[in-house]
Amino acid sequence: MATSEKVLIELNYEGRDVDNGSMSVEDMVPALQGFSSAYGKIAGLSDLEVRHSLRVTAVEKGSFHILLDVSTFIVQNKDQLEAIASVTTIASLGLSGAIGIVKAIMWTIQLTKHTEKKPYSETINANNQSIVVTNSKNVSVEVPIQIFQIFKSGSVSADLNKIVQPLETGKIDSTEIVAKTKQETIKEKILVDEKKFFDVEEIVITKTQEMWLTGMLNSLTKTTNRGFFLLNDGSRISYKLANDKPENLYPFFIHKGLVKVKCVAHMDENLKPAQIDIFDIEKAQQDFDFKTNG
Repeated sequence: MATSEKVLIELNYEGRDVDNGSMSVEDMVPALQGFSSAYGKIAGLSDLEVRHSLRVTAVEKGSFHILLDVSTFIVQNKDQLEAIASVTTIASLGLSGAIGIVKAIMWTIQLTKHTEKKPYSETINANNQSIVVTNSKNVSVEVPIQIFQIFKSGSVSADLNKIVQPLETGKIDSTEIVAKTKQETIKEKILVDEKKFFDVEEIVITKTQEMWLTGMLNSLTKTTNRGFFLLNDGSRISYKLANDKPENLYPFFIHKGLVKVKCVAHMDENLKPAQIDIFDIEKAQQDFDFKTNG
């Protein structure tokens, strides 16, 4: 029998231009798309068979408040899911369910504000395998390695950029994400002066090339047949299963070791793969040293 969880999420904007409780559609729709996309990508990092439903339930006056209702439906045996959760990317942090996904989004926002788009250093805390990130002001914060990977990969950077796009000095001064359950309320605010930290640079694709790549399959969202692939150098790139029957490739996601993928790689200006379309997958015949950044 399915179980469900409900979380009330507020996406709030404050400032002179929204004090009357209205907001332009040109600003509101991309912001909602950004939050929804970030939520979906982080939800896809979990192997749990959980279905997420994100709906706008109301728009409130008093600045501009968008209320969203998130329902998560667990469609398998709950005890089995809890056992699986102990080893999945996000659930292993205690960030399972809708509230956990929102916490991961907030953690990524905090790390983005902490680094301020400036050089930073990263070191691994050997005691708990977390990452200590020291910014240009020599201030350090410690985050789980999974959160750091989300931040460093830039997988949700464009989505966060959409959330802050409505901010403009003297017009809309801040946005705040609030999530509420019966047990807790969490929130994270972004000020207009912090908007610049969420700017993104568009990846310029300069070349496509068919090749075999070796690495690890990091995640798969079956509804879109997309996910992330970890290369041998520790970098993470996005992929799309481009096979005529992508379901034939699903069994390889059970494999915990290295795989070889036949793909068309879309190269960036440095001629490094930025995105790949996967057509075939094989288990790697050799063991390689697999490195992670840090």
